[in-house]
Amino acid sequence: MLEVLIVGGGVMGAATAYALARRGRRVLLLEQFAIGHARGSSHGLSRLISYAYPQLHYTQLAIASRQAWSDLEADAGQRLLIKTGALDLGLAGLPHLRACAANLAAAGVTFEQVSAPELRARFPQLSIADQTMGLYQPDGGVLPASRCVATFIEQARRYGAAIAVGVRVDRIVPDGAGVRVDAAGATYRAQRVVIAAGSYTPVLLRSLGVSFPLLVTREQTACFLPRDRVLSKVGYLPVVIDHDNGTEPPLVCFPDLGEGVKAERHGVGPLVHNPYEPPPLPDPAENERIARRLEQTLPGFATRLVRAETCRYTHTPDGDFLIDRHPEYSQIIIAVPCAGHGFKFAPLIGEIVADLALQGATQYDIAPFRFDRLRKRYPVELA
Repeated sequence: MLEVLIVGGGVMGAATAYALARRGRRVLLLEQFAIGHARGSSHGLSRLISYAYPQLHYTQLAIASRQAWSDLEADAGQRLLIKTGALDLGLAGLPHLRACAANLAAAGVTFEQVSAPELRARFPQLSIADQTMGLYQPDGGVLPASRCVATFIEQARRYGAAIAVGVRVDRIVPDGAGVRVDAAGATYRAQRVVIAAGSYTPVLLRSLGVSFPLLVTREQTACFLPRDRVLSKVGYLPVVIDHDNGTEPPLVCFPDLGEGVKAERHGVGPLVHNPYEPPPLPDPAENERIARRLEQTLPGFATRLVRAETCRYTHTPDGDFLIDRHPEYSQIIIAVPCAGHGFKFAPLIGEIVADLALQGATQYDIAPFRFDRLRKRYPVELA
Protein backbone atom coordinates (compact mmCIF):
# COMPACT_ATOMS: atom_id res chain seq x y z
CA MET A 1 0.00 0.00 0.00
CA LEU A 2 1.20 3.49 -0.83
CA GLU A 3 1.81 5.93 1.98
CA VAL A 4 0.39 8.92 0.10
CA LEU A 5 -1.35 9.25 -3.26
CA ILE A 6 -1.68 12.76 -4.69
CA VAL A 7 -4.39 13.66 -7.18
CA GLY A 8 -3.26 16.53 -9.40
CA GLY A 9 0.08 17.52 -10.89
CA GLY A 10 -0.26 21.29 -10.86
CA VAL A 11 1.97 23.37 -8.64
CA MET A 12 0.29 22.35 -5.36
CA GLY A 13 0.31 18.63 -6.09
CA ALA A 14 3.87 18.82 -7.40
CA ALA A 15 5.05 20.77 -4.34
CA THR A 16 3.37 18.25 -2.04
CA ALA A 17 4.99 15.33 -3.87
CA TYR A 18 8.37 17.02 -3.48
CA ALA A 19 7.84 17.70 0.23
CA LEU A 20 6.77 14.12 0.95
CA ALA A 21 9.41 12.44 -1.20
CA ARG A 22 12.11 14.58 0.38
CA ARG A 23 11.03 13.15 3.73
CA GLY A 24 11.56 9.66 2.38
CA ARG A 25 7.89 8.75 1.94
CA ARG A 26 6.46 6.41 -0.70
CA VAL A 27 4.46 8.74 -2.93
CA LEU A 28 2.49 8.42 -6.17
CA LEU A 29 1.17 11.46 -8.03
CA LEU A 30 -1.57 11.00 -10.64
CA GLU A 31 -2.05 13.71 -13.29
CA GLN A 32 -4.85 13.31 -15.83
CA PHE A 33 -3.07 15.34 -18.53
CA ALA A 34 0.62 16.13 -19.01
CA ILE A 35 2.77 18.04 -16.54
CA GLY A 36 2.51 21.71 -17.50
CA HIS A 37 -0.79 21.36 -19.37
CA ALA A 38 -2.88 24.45 -20.11
CA ARG A 39 -6.22 23.23 -18.71
CA GLY A 40 -5.62 24.29 -15.13
CA SER A 41 -4.04 27.02 -13.01
CA SER A 42 -0.29 26.38 -12.96
CA HIS A 43 0.98 26.92 -16.51
CA GLY A 44 2.36 29.91 -18.33
CA LEU A 45 5.06 32.53 -18.21
CA SER A 46 4.86 34.10 -14.81
CA ARG A 47 3.35 34.40 -11.36
CA LEU A 48 3.81 37.14 -8.79
CA ILE A 49 5.81 37.13 -5.56
CA SER A 50 4.55 39.88 -3.27
CA TYR A 51 3.94 40.32 0.46
CA ALA A 52 1.27 43.03 0.21
CA TYR A 53 -1.96 41.63 1.60
CA PRO A 54 -4.74 43.26 3.62
CA GLN A 55 -4.77 40.10 5.80
CA LEU A 56 -1.71 39.67 8.02
CA HIS A 57 -1.73 35.87 7.88
CA TYR A 58 -1.16 35.96 4.11
CA THR A 59 1.73 38.40 4.51
CA GLN A 60 3.32 36.11 7.09
CA LEU A 61 2.83 33.03 4.90
CA ALA A 62 4.29 34.87 1.91
CA ILE A 63 7.46 35.62 3.89
CA ALA A 64 7.84 31.97 4.87
CA SER A 65 7.08 30.91 1.29
CA ARG A 66 9.83 33.16 -0.06
CA GLN A 67 12.35 31.26 2.05
CA ALA A 68 10.86 27.97 0.87
CA TRP A 69 11.45 29.00 -2.76
CA SER A 70 15.08 29.75 -1.88
CA ASP A 71 15.37 26.30 -0.32
CA LEU A 72 14.01 24.69 -3.50
CA GLU A 73 16.43 26.70 -5.63
CA ALA A 74 19.35 25.53 -3.50
CA ASP A 75 18.19 21.92 -3.60
CA ALA A 76 17.62 21.95 -7.36
CA GLY A 77 20.72 23.97 -8.16
CA GLN A 78 18.86 26.47 -10.30
CA ARG A 79 17.46 29.95 -10.05
CA LEU A 80 13.70 30.35 -10.30
CA LEU A 81 12.72 33.67 -8.73
CA ILE A 82 13.41 36.76 -10.83
CA LYS A 83 13.70 39.76 -8.53
CA THR A 84 11.90 42.69 -10.14
CA GLY A 85 10.32 44.58 -7.28
CA ALA A 86 6.56 44.81 -6.83
CA LEU A 87 4.56 48.03 -6.91
CA ASP A 88 0.97 48.37 -5.70
CA LEU A 89 -0.73 51.52 -6.96
CA GLY A 90 -3.98 53.13 -5.92
CA LEU A 91 -5.81 56.14 -4.67
CA ALA A 92 -4.09 57.58 -1.61
CA GLY A 93 -6.05 56.49 1.44
CA LEU A 94 -7.52 53.43 -0.27
CA PRO A 95 -8.40 51.01 2.59
CA HIS A 96 -6.77 48.09 0.76
CA LEU A 97 -3.44 49.91 0.51
CA ARG A 98 -3.63 51.16 4.09
CA ALA A 99 -4.17 47.61 5.35
CA CYS A 100 -1.35 46.28 3.16
CA ALA A 101 1.05 48.94 4.45
CA ALA A 102 0.13 48.19 8.06
CA ASN A 103 0.71 44.47 7.57
CA LEU A 104 4.00 44.94 5.73
CA ALA A 105 5.21 47.09 8.61
CA ALA A 106 3.94 44.65 11.25
CA ALA A 107 5.66 41.73 9.53
CA GLY A 108 8.95 43.58 9.10
CA VAL A 109 8.90 43.56 5.30
CA THR A 110 11.10 46.13 3.58
CA PHE A 111 8.85 48.50 1.62
CA GLU A 112 8.38 52.14 0.73
CA GLN A 113 5.31 54.33 0.57
CA VAL A 114 5.86 56.35 -2.58
CA SER A 115 4.10 59.64 -3.37
CA ALA A 116 2.82 60.61 -6.80
CA PRO A 117 5.77 62.94 -7.59
CA GLU A 118 8.24 60.24 -6.53
CA LEU A 119 6.45 57.64 -8.64
CA ARG A 120 6.68 59.87 -11.72
CA ALA A 121 10.40 60.41 -11.14
CA ARG A 122 11.26 56.76 -10.57
CA PHE A 123 8.87 55.17 -13.07
CA PRO A 124 8.34 57.66 -15.91
CA GLN A 125 6.58 55.02 -18.02
CA LEU A 126 3.63 55.04 -15.57
CA SER A 127 0.67 57.40 -15.84
CA ILE A 128 0.29 58.71 -12.29
CA ALA A 129 -2.58 60.91 -11.12
CA ASP A 130 -1.95 63.45 -8.37
CA GLN A 131 -4.00 61.45 -5.85
CA THR A 132 -2.07 58.21 -6.45
CA MET A 133 0.24 56.53 -3.95
CA GLY A 134 2.38 53.42 -4.25
CA LEU A 135 3.67 50.63 -2.04
CA TYR A 136 6.99 49.40 -3.40
CA GLN A 137 8.54 46.13 -2.23
CA PRO A 138 12.08 45.76 -3.59
CA ASP A 139 12.07 42.01 -2.85
CA GLY A 140 8.98 41.34 -4.97
CA GLY A 141 9.40 39.42 -8.17
CA VAL A 142 8.31 36.90 -10.76
CA LEU A 143 8.20 33.11 -10.78
CA PRO A 144 8.32 31.29 -14.16
CA ALA A 145 5.21 29.19 -13.60
CA SER A 146 5.69 26.21 -15.90
CA ARG A 147 9.37 25.90 -15.02
CA CYS A 148 8.56 25.96 -11.30
CA VAL A 149 6.12 23.07 -11.68
CA ALA A 150 8.65 21.12 -13.74
CA THR A 151 11.30 21.72 -11.06
CA PHE A 152 9.06 20.38 -8.29
CA ILE A 153 8.33 17.29 -10.39
CA GLU A 154 12.00 16.73 -11.24
CA GLN A 155 13.05 17.02 -7.61
CA ALA A 156 10.19 14.82 -6.39
CA ARG A 157 11.33 12.13 -8.83
CA ARG A 158 14.91 12.56 -7.68
CA TYR A 159 13.81 11.75 -4.15
CA GLY A 160 11.87 8.69 -5.31
CA ALA A 161 8.31 9.86 -6.00
CA ALA A 162 6.42 8.12 -8.80
CA ILE A 163 4.67 10.44 -11.27
CA ALA A 164 2.00 9.04 -13.60
CA VAL A 165 0.52 11.24 -16.34
CA GLY A 166 -2.54 10.66 -18.50
CA VAL A 167 -4.33 9.01 -15.57
CA ARG A 168 -7.74 10.49 -14.74
CA VAL A 169 -9.13 9.70 -11.30
CA ASP A 170 -12.71 8.47 -11.44
CA ARG A 171 -13.48 7.71 -7.80
CA ILE A 172 -11.97 8.23 -4.37
CA VAL A 173 -13.41 5.82 -1.81
CA PRO A 174 -12.56 5.78 1.91
CA ASP A 175 -11.66 2.18 2.71
CA GLY A 176 -11.24 1.50 6.41
CA ALA A 177 -8.24 3.45 7.63
CA GLY A 178 -7.02 3.96 4.07
CA VAL A 179 -8.36 5.07 0.71
CA ARG A 180 -9.10 3.36 -2.59
CA VAL A 181 -8.61 5.33 -5.79
CA ASP A 182 -10.07 4.14 -9.08
CA ALA A 183 -8.32 5.71 -12.06
CA ALA A 184 -8.12 4.82 -15.76
CA GLY A 185 -9.18 1.22 -15.19
CA ALA A 186 -6.73 0.62 -12.34
CA THR A 187 -7.18 0.57 -8.58
CA TYR A 188 -4.72 2.12 -6.13
CA ARG A 189 -4.69 1.90 -2.35
CA ALA A 190 -3.02 4.37 -0.06
CA GLN A 191 -2.90 5.25 3.61
CA ARG A 192 -3.55 8.91 2.73
CA VAL A 193 -4.86 10.74 -0.32
CA VAL A 194 -4.23 14.41 -1.12
CA ILE A 195 -6.70 16.11 -3.46
CA ALA A 196 -4.79 18.96 -5.12
CA ALA A 197 -6.80 19.00 -8.32
CA GLY A 198 -7.49 22.72 -8.71
CA SER A 199 -10.58 23.36 -10.81
CA TYR A 200 -11.36 19.63 -10.86
CA THR A 201 -11.65 19.49 -7.06
CA PRO A 202 -15.43 20.18 -6.87
CA VAL A 203 -16.16 17.09 -8.97
CA LEU A 204 -13.95 14.89 -6.79
CA LEU A 205 -15.45 16.29 -3.59
CA ARG A 206 -18.97 15.56 -4.80
CA SER A 207 -17.93 11.93 -5.32
CA LEU A 208 -16.96 11.96 -1.63
CA GLY A 209 -20.31 13.35 -0.56
CA VAL A 210 -19.14 16.92 0.01
CA SER A 211 -21.04 19.68 -1.72
CA PHE A 212 -20.40 23.35 -1.17
CA PRO A 213 -20.00 26.34 -3.48
CA LEU A 214 -16.51 26.18 -4.96
CA LEU A 215 -16.56 28.41 -8.03
CA VAL A 216 -14.24 28.01 -11.00
CA THR A 217 -13.61 30.89 -13.40
CA ARG A 218 -11.68 31.16 -16.65
CA GLU A 219 -9.27 34.10 -16.58
CA GLN A 220 -7.28 35.57 -19.43
CA THR A 221 -3.87 37.16 -19.80
CA ALA A 222 -2.41 38.98 -22.79
CA CYS A 223 1.17 39.83 -23.77
CA PHE A 224 1.94 43.04 -25.65
CA LEU A 225 5.02 44.57 -27.24
CA PRO A 226 5.36 48.13 -25.92
CA ARG A 227 6.51 51.07 -27.96
CA ASP A 228 9.66 51.42 -25.82
CA ARG A 229 10.81 47.95 -24.79
CA VAL A 230 13.70 49.26 -22.70
CA LEU A 231 11.33 50.78 -20.14
CA SER A 232 9.41 47.50 -19.96
CA LYS A 233 12.38 45.36 -18.96
CA VAL A 234 13.38 44.05 -15.54
CA GLY A 235 15.35 46.79 -13.81
CA TYR A 236 13.10 49.49 -15.26
CA LEU A 237 9.63 48.10 -14.60
CA PRO A 238 8.57 46.17 -11.49
CA VAL A 239 5.50 43.99 -11.34
CA VAL A 240 2.68 46.54 -11.16
CA ILE A 241 -0.65 45.93 -9.41
CA ASP A 242 -2.89 48.90 -10.13
CA HIS A 243 -5.92 49.07 -7.83
CA ASP A 244 -6.92 52.52 -9.16
CA ASN A 245 -9.73 53.80 -6.91
CA GLY A 246 -10.75 50.34 -5.72
CA THR A 247 -13.98 50.14 -7.71
CA GLU A 248 -12.59 48.03 -10.56
CA PRO A 249 -10.67 44.75 -10.54
CA PRO A 250 -6.94 45.43 -10.30
CA LEU A 251 -4.69 45.36 -13.33
CA VAL A 252 -1.65 43.12 -12.88
CA CYS A 253 1.26 43.80 -15.22
CA PHE A 254 4.55 41.89 -15.46
CA PRO A 255 7.77 43.27 -16.96
CA ASP A 256 8.96 42.01 -20.33
CA LEU A 257 10.84 38.75 -19.81
CA GLY A 258 11.34 38.21 -23.53
CA GLU A 259 7.81 37.76 -24.85
CA GLY A 260 6.37 41.17 -24.14
CA VAL A 261 4.57 42.71 -21.18
CA LYS A 262 2.01 40.34 -19.67
CA ALA A 263 -1.16 41.90 -18.26
CA GLU A 264 -4.49 40.77 -16.88
CA ARG A 265 -7.61 42.14 -15.26
CA HIS A 266 -7.62 40.11 -12.08
CA GLY A 267 -10.62 37.91 -11.31
CA VAL A 268 -13.10 39.02 -13.97
CA GLY A 269 -13.50 35.78 -15.94
CA PRO A 270 -16.69 33.80 -16.66
CA LEU A 271 -17.71 30.70 -14.73
CA VAL A 272 -16.49 27.28 -15.82
CA HIS A 273 -19.35 24.82 -15.35
CA ASN A 274 -17.60 21.70 -16.62
CA PRO A 275 -13.84 21.64 -15.99
CA TYR A 276 -13.37 18.65 -18.29
CA GLU A 277 -14.46 20.59 -21.36
CA PRO A 278 -11.45 21.91 -23.33
CA PRO A 279 -10.99 25.64 -22.73
CA PRO A 280 -12.10 27.90 -25.56
CA LEU A 281 -9.69 30.15 -27.40
CA PRO A 282 -8.87 33.46 -25.69
CA ASP A 283 -11.59 36.06 -26.10
CA PRO A 284 -10.56 38.91 -28.47
CA ALA A 285 -12.90 41.29 -26.65
CA GLU A 286 -11.10 40.63 -23.36
CA ASN A 287 -7.76 41.26 -25.08
CA GLU A 288 -9.11 44.69 -26.04
CA ARG A 289 -10.31 45.37 -22.50
CA ILE A 290 -6.91 44.41 -21.11
CA ALA A 291 -5.20 46.64 -23.68
CA ARG A 292 -7.36 49.64 -22.76
CA ARG A 293 -6.71 49.14 -19.06
CA LEU A 294 -2.99 48.69 -19.65
CA GLU A 295 -2.82 51.90 -21.68
CA GLN A 296 -4.40 53.81 -18.78
CA THR A 297 -1.60 52.69 -16.46
CA LEU A 298 1.30 52.34 -18.91
CA PRO A 299 0.71 54.46 -22.03
CA GLY A 300 2.27 52.99 -25.15
CA PHE A 301 2.59 49.52 -23.65
CA ALA A 302 -0.27 47.84 -25.53
CA THR A 303 1.10 48.62 -28.99
CA ARG A 304 0.92 45.09 -30.41
CA LEU A 305 -0.67 41.93 -29.07
CA VAL A 306 1.81 39.04 -29.08
CA ARG A 307 -0.11 36.24 -27.40
CA ALA A 308 -3.02 35.52 -25.09
CA GLU A 309 -3.85 32.54 -22.94
CA THR A 310 -6.36 31.42 -20.35
CA CYS A 311 -6.09 29.77 -16.97
CA ARG A 312 -8.50 28.93 -14.17
CA TYR A 313 -9.15 30.30 -10.72
CA THR A 314 -10.84 28.14 -8.08
CA HIS A 315 -12.66 30.24 -5.47
CA THR A 316 -14.03 29.39 -2.06
CA PRO A 317 -17.06 31.49 -1.02
CA ASP A 318 -14.98 33.74 1.25
CA GLY A 319 -11.96 33.93 -1.05
CA ASP A 320 -9.62 32.20 1.40
CA PHE A 321 -7.84 28.92 0.78
CA LEU A 322 -9.13 25.50 1.78
CA ILE A 323 -6.33 23.39 3.28
CA ASP A 324 -7.59 20.75 5.65
CA ARG A 325 -8.44 17.14 6.25
CA HIS A 326 -11.84 15.91 5.06
CA PRO A 327 -14.37 16.59 7.85
CA GLU A 328 -15.36 12.91 8.09
CA TYR A 329 -12.45 11.03 6.52
CA SER A 330 -9.24 12.29 8.09
CA GLN A 331 -7.13 10.16 5.74
CA ILE A 332 -8.13 12.49 2.88
CA ILE A 333 -6.51 15.94 2.70
CA ILE A 334 -7.97 18.70 0.55
CA ALA A 335 -5.78 21.50 -0.80
CA VAL A 336 -7.48 24.33 -2.70
CA PRO A 337 -5.08 27.25 -2.25
CA CYS A 338 -5.87 29.06 -5.46
CA ALA A 339 -8.18 32.02 -6.22
CA GLY A 340 -5.54 33.46 -8.51
CA HIS A 341 -2.94 34.24 -5.86
CA GLY A 342 -1.88 30.87 -4.46
CA PHE A 343 1.12 30.07 -6.65
CA LYS A 344 3.59 32.09 -4.58
CA PHE A 345 2.79 29.93 -1.53
CA ALA A 346 3.31 26.57 -3.27
CA PRO A 347 6.49 25.27 -1.57
CA LEU A 348 5.19 26.16 1.88
CA ILE A 349 1.75 24.71 1.18
CA GLY A 350 3.45 21.53 0.00
CA GLU A 351 5.11 21.28 3.41
CA ILE A 352 1.85 22.05 5.23
CA VAL A 353 -0.09 19.41 3.28
CA ALA A 354 2.71 16.90 3.88
CA ASP A 355 2.43 17.66 7.61
CA LEU A 356 -1.33 17.07 7.53
CA ALA A 357 -0.91 13.81 5.62
CA LEU A 358 1.76 12.41 7.92
CA GLN A 359 0.97 13.95 11.30
CA GLY A 360 -2.56 15.31 11.08
CA ALA A 361 -1.31 18.74 12.15
CA THR A 362 1.18 21.43 11.17
CA GLN A 363 3.22 24.09 12.94
CA TYR A 364 1.78 26.75 10.63
CA ASP A 365 -1.41 28.62 11.46
CA ILE A 366 -3.98 27.37 8.97
CA ALA A 367 -7.06 28.27 11.03
CA PRO A 368 -8.28 30.68 8.29
CA PHE A 369 -8.13 27.81 5.80
CA ARG A 370 -9.96 25.12 7.77
CA PHE A 371 -13.12 23.42 6.56
CA ASP A 372 -15.09 24.38 9.68
CA ARG A 373 -15.05 28.09 8.93
CA LEU A 374 -16.91 27.34 5.66
CA ARG A 375 -19.38 24.98 7.31
CA LYS A 376 -20.32 27.68 9.81
CA ARG A 377 -21.02 30.35 7.20
CA TYR A 378 -21.99 28.67 3.93
CA PRO A 379 -24.22 25.80 2.76
CA VAL A 380 -22.05 22.70 3.02
CA GLU A 381 -23.60 19.27 2.61
CA LEU A 382 -22.03 16.03 3.78
CA ALA A 383 -23.53 12.79 2.50
